[in-house]
Amino acid sequence: MTPPALTKQSLGTGYVVATGVVITGALLAHGMATVQPSLIDLVILGVGLTPAIALVAANYWLPVSGLSGDQIWTAAEWCGLGIALFTLVKIVVLLAPVPQSSMVPSILASGVAVGGFGGILFGWLLELRRSRRRLAQSNEVLFRVLRHDLRNDLNVALGHLGELQREAAERGSPKSRAHVEQLSDTIDDIIGTTEKARQIEFAFDADRRAQQPIDLVPCIREQAKKITQSHPETTVDLDLPNQSKVYADWMLDIVLQNVIENAVVHCEATPTLYISVEEHGRTVFVHIGDNCPSIPQHERDVLDSGAETQLRHSKGVGLWLTTWIVESYGGAVHLTTSDDGNTVTLELCGPTALDEIRQTLREWP
Repeated sequence: MTPPALTKQSLGTGYVVATGVVITGALLAHGMATVQPSLIDLVILGVGLTPAIALVAANYWLPVSGLSGDQIWTAAEWCGLGIALFTLVKIVVLLAPVPQSSMVPSILASGVAVGGFGGILFGWLLELRRSRRRLAQSNEVLFRVLRHDLRNDLNVALGHLGELQREAAERGSPKSRAHVEQLSDTIDDIIGTTEKARQIEFAFDADRRAQQPIDLVPCIREQAKKITQSHPETTVDLDLPNQSKVYADWMLDIVLQNVIENAVVHCEATPTLYISVEEHGRTVFVHIGDNCPSIPQHERDVLDSGAETQLRHSKGVGLWLTTWIVESYGGAVHLTTSDDGNTVTLELCGPTALDEIRQTLREWP
C-alpha cells in the first residue's frame, strides 16, 4: 500500500497538532507537579490548556474551516509566528532580574499556547478574506464572460446558422434540415443559460436587494397564466388563500417561473400542475406538484449536499438559481417524488410585525 504523499496541507496541520500536543503535555506535567495548586494556578492552566487543546484538535477543524492546501500551510506559519513572539517574551522574562515564582512556567507555557492559537486564528482570517476576494473576482469574470463574450459569439453563430437554415430549406435533405434545427435549438438553450448569469449575480447579492413583504398569491396566479399561454396544453390547478405575504423581492417571480417551467418542459405526458399555499405561523409553504417522471436520485442528492462532482451533477442552473434565491430570503427548497410525480416545496418566511410597520411607512403618502 502506497503511503499518502506529504503535502503542505498535511505538513501544516501536523505542525499545528504537534505544537498543541507539546504545549498540552507541558502544562499538564507542570500542573501535576504542583503539590497544592492555588486558584490562580488553576486559572492560568485553564487559560493555557484551552488554546493548546484547540491546536491538538486542528486535525479535525482546520481542514473543514474553509481553507485548504497552501492556505493551511500559511495559517500554520502564522501559528509559528505567534509562538515565536511569545517565546521572545519568555526569553525577556527569564533574563529580567525579577523574582521567579512557581507560576512562571505555567504563565510562559500558557502564553505560548495563546500565541500559537492567536497566530493561526489571525492567519485563518487573512486567508479566508483572500479566498473571498478571489472568489468575488472569479465570479465577476465568469459572469462577464457568460453575459457578454459567450453570448455575443453565440449570436454570431445564430446569424450564420440562419443562412444554413435557408439553404437547407431550399436544397438540403430532410436529414440535414433536422440537424440544423437541432443545432439551432441547442444554441438557443445555451443563450438561455447565459441569460441566467445576471440573475445568479443578483441572487448572490441579497444585501443590495430591497426585500419587503410581498403578496405571494398574485405572483402565483400571474405565473400560472403565463405558462398556460405559452403551453396551452398545460393544466394548472390552484388552491390559494385570498392573501399570503412573504418576505421577498422581485426575484420571487423568477423562482416561481423556474419551478413551473421546469415541471412543464420535463413532462412526458400532458402537463398538469397542482399549486397550493400553506401557512404555519410565520412560515409559508408553496407546494408545486406535477405529473412528470420522478426526479433522478442524483439530482436530489446534489441539491441536498449542496455540491457537485464530476460523477454527480445537476442539469442546468435553474434548480441552483431557485435554491440560491430562496435561501437569500432565509427559506429553503425541498424536493419530494413519488410514482405520481414530483413536488417542489418552497419554504418562505412571512413578514414580522416590524416588517409590516416599515412597509406601511413606505407607502404612507
